[in-house]
Order: sequence, then structure tokens, then C-alpha cells
Amino acid sequence: MFNIEDVVVANKGIDLGQMVVTGLSAGGYYVHVLVDGMVLTYPARDLRKA
Repeated sequence: MFNIEDVVVANKGIDLGQMVVTGLSAGGYYVHVLVDGMVLTYPARDLRKA
């Protein structure tokens, strides 16, 4: 599981380099991340800690 402010990278999908966790979905299945001023949502299973 990830915490707010954790630095993560994508295992699958588009690799945008290091991203900062900004939030989690209610069930924890999705992670909201910030990269280059964009807020994106990734499935938690497709991310790992940097």
C-alpha cells in the first residue's frame, strides 16, 4: 500500500518517471499521482515504490 507523498514509478502502462502520490481511492484500488503538474490516476497494482 502507498502513503501520501510516496514516490512511485509505473510497472505497466505509460512510464512518466518518478511520480508523487497525492491521494488514494476509497477502496485503495486506484492511486492519484502528480507528475509534471498533471494529476493522474493509476491502478495500484501497476505502481511500485521508487
